[in-house]
Amino acid sequence: MAILRRMFATNQTQTTQTTQNAATNTVNNQNQITVQAWGAKQAGRVDAHPDALLPCLQSVLIYTEQKIREDVEEQERRKDEIRQEISGLEAKNNDVDTNIKSEVEKLKHEEGKIEKLQSEISDIRMHPQQITKDSFTKASFYIGAVIISFLTIYLFVFYSSAAYSAFFKNFTPEDGVIQAIFDAEAFFKAWNDGFAELILILTIPAVFLGLGFLIHKFQEQKNWGKYLKIAGLVVVTFAFDFILAYEITKKLYNIEAQGAFEDMPPMTISYAFQQVNFWLIIFAGFVVYLIWGFVFSFVMDEYEKMDRVNYAIKTREKRIAEYKTECKSIREIIKGLQTDKNKRQGEIESLRIKLNRPIIYFNDVRQNISGFFAGWLSYMYTVQKPNTDIAICTNIKDRFLANLQNNVDTGQPAQTHTIVRDN
Repeated sequence: MAILRRMFATNQTQTTQTTQNAATNTVNNQNQITVQAWGAKQAGRVDAHPDALLPCLQSVLIYTEQKIREDVEEQERRKDEIRQEISGLEAKNNDVDTNIKSEVEKLKHEEGKIEKLQSEISDIRMHPQQITKDSFTKASFYIGAVIISFLTIYLFVFYSSAAYSAFFKNFTPEDGVIQAIFDAEAFFKAWNDGFAELILILTIPAVFLGLGFLIHKFQEQKNWGKYLKIAGLVVVTFAFDFILAYEITKKLYNIEAQGAFEDMPPMTISYAFQQVNFWLIIFAGFVVYLIWGFVFSFVMDEYEKMDRVNYAIKTREKRIAEYKTECKSIREIIKGLQTDKNKRQGEIESLRIKLNRPIIYFNDVRQNISGFFAGWLSYMYTVQKPNTDIAICTNIKDRFLANLQNNVDTGQPAQTHTIVRDN
């Protein structure tokens, strides 16, 4: 630095003026001196001192800018290239606008589908008969379900007790018809009597409930034969009930006959028809069984209606979920297109700024800097400068170009011109 201060203390003004004059002279008389020769000449004037290289490189930059700026024809050609690039980007953005408009229309269409399905779901919930084609209320189903639950429990207890009383129970004089058909200890007594007895009284109720279920299934058939099948099931069920009622009535009658003071006629079927207990058992079992069948059919019909309504709603909800997924995909496409458009618009604005300034390519500067420095080095080799000085000068030149390149890459143009990347 001491050498630099001494050198520039007396010759700074002269050196700077000489460098700029050389640049001006070179611009005015390019055929008389080359950039490389200029570099050798400048090196000779400052004895190729490393501290003088950076101002000289600045002069080369100024020289290059001035030369390119004054070349009107070249500037117009370069600006035409930028205008063409802007036109190409604008055309792409127009295409993007068309695509965005198309995607927006698709999005509106999908959203319209969702709104329509949501409206249909609301209508179905308010007017389920449009699906069931018949009147329907959930209250009817739930009330029927409660009734069928209690009737099922009733029939299970009745037929279990009646079966045990008819086939296994030993009656006593204290037993009546109520104890015969509603025996709370029937299960425990059957368990004590044996495993087979327990299985029988547990499965007999299932037989009657199964017959009632078959009646419902036959009602769903469309041919006239279903009525014969239903009538047959009713007759079979009545026959079972008749047997149970007759056996229980007979056992009760026999107990009564054993304790009577007078002889009583033997129990016959015709005589059983005259017994109140017989008809009480029939009505307590068979009639309730018929009621259970009717209620069961009603509940199943209502459930089918409700199931159709639920299925219709779930089907539409599934379609809504699919449409929402499609809408999400479309929005992502629109977002991507808009991002591309905004990025391209930023490039267009940047290019328009370049049009307002002289266009200088980085390669213009790099070529002249390299040529100038080649002349500078030739002088240093001629006068046999130390390798350390050569390395220092090379590093100064490289850092100068690197800084300039960095300004280009980060989009930091000078105030009066635009240095852009090479084409």
